[in-house]
Amino acid sequence: MQFVSPILGVITVVAAFLIAVSPLADYGLQIAAFTMVVYVGVSFLIRKRILSADIKVTLDILVFSLTISLLIFTTGGFASPVFFLSYFLLFGVTLFSSPITATAITVTFALLFIVAPKADFWMDLLFGRQYIKVIADKKMITGLNQKVQKDKIDVTTWTEGDFRRRLLRIQEYLQKLGQDPSIELDKKERINSLYRQIYDLFLSGRSLEKKI
Repeated sequence: MQFVSPILGVITVVAAFLIAVSPLADYGLQIAAFTMVVYVGVSFLIRKRILSADIKVTLDILVFSLTISLLIFTTGGFASPVFFLSYFLLFGVTLFSSPITATAITVTFALLFIVAPKADFWMDLLFGRQYIKVIADKKMITGLNQKVQKDKIDVTTWTEGDFRRRLLRIQEYLQKLGQDPSIELDKKERINSLYRQIYDLFLSGRSLEKKI
């Protein structure tokens, strides 16, 4: 029996977990397939005695630990439909290496299943995503403030420019109509009422400008 360091087993399982909760999770199957291709290639070199046969058991355990762990973590963790594969993994590690390594992997699985619901928090902490999110929020707030200032300038320009000029022209026209002696009295009253409404509209525009 060859002894595989518990530390290597733990690192392999943790690496699979980190891949599963990172953006690389979308490529979990490809990573597992690539790992198996590397395994087949190294096994071929061992059979050709290009590499030492002493690493065969260690390679077997590490590759299958990574592949099975990756499949479990990327398909639901404890609720994964392939969770049963972990039993075969632990049995194989115990059989071909040592119970200590199997125990270390078991404890690692248990701890990772506990923190799995908070995986986003730990990944944010590990990769500084929370800091990046804060910076992005600050940029968004700055952009919104700039947009508000631009809108304020646009409203002020409009109320002091085109809006005001048009209202003054309408008021001047209505004032001339109200002074026309040929217009009947009841029509003059309507014109004066319209004049006052336009003036109120002008005042409301100025009030809106101050609020902005």
